[in-house]
Amino acid sequence: LAIMKGVFLLSILLLTCVYYLDAFLVHPYHHTRSISKGKFTTKTTSAATSPPSSSSSEADDQLLTHNDVLWKLRPPPEVKFVKRLVLRLASNIIRLECLWKGKSPPFCLCPKGGQAVLEAYVQDEDGKKKKKKAGRFGITTLRGPPAAPIDQSVQELFGVELMIGQSVGSAAIVYMFVEPQFRKQGIGVLALEVISTIHSIQGCDVTVLVADDDGSGKLVNWYEQHGFRRAPKLQGLLGSPNGEFGVTMMAPADLRISEDCKLQWW
Repeated sequence: LAIMKGVFLLSILLLTCVYYLDAFLVHPYHHTRSISKGKFTTKTTSAATSPPSSSSSEADDQLLTHNDVLWKLRPPPEVKFVKRLVLRLASNIIRLECLWKGKSPPFCLCPKGGQAVLEAYVQDEDGKKKKKKAGRFGITTLRGPPAAPIDQSVQELFGVELMIGQSVGSAAIVYMFVEPQFRKQGIGVLALEVISTIHSIQGCDVTVLVADDDGSGKLVNWYEQHGFRRAPKLQGLLGSPNGEFGVTMMAPADLRISEDCKLQWW
């Protein structure tokens, strides 16, 4: 009887996981990592679409590479524990299926719901095996609805000619935070690369954000150094009319990630 109960509970658990397999969103326009450029060809110089060299303040510190960082894609904080547990079990089923079929697991699977948190883990200076969380970055993971201000901004900033009926797909960076002890080590730049790749995989053409630096211009300049451009037509669309909450910016989404990048999902 105990064995039958165990089998019954296990069956219920597996069925629940299978039900939640649709919680992972594989975009129908999923790209392979062999594609090195974004969907849109720009008429600007390469400096506009790929990050330039690091600033002098970062050059004085030892910069990290993707080989030094473990990235984890997690559900937003508001997702309940039970749903998190089921998501993890469902992801393991996907990995087992890939192993059984002799295929490599997808580089990235995003949660149903349209938002996720990208976490960065780095080996601490004391040399312990356990990595410390160095930063977290909130992002959207769904291709946003068509919007005329986004289409116009892409045409003006990057010289892209859109065909009749064609619209630009966008996703956003909600926030970026790096722990103080890990700042000036290039983690922010690496995070931009990972986020850009995730957005490209999700079928998005551009990444948008609102840079709020209290008017100092430092954060805006940092984003400009790493591929973003000011997009004033998006101020109202992104909830920052007249720059009330920061400067709206945009960059092409691109599959430019290093093969050393290690991304764990769920």
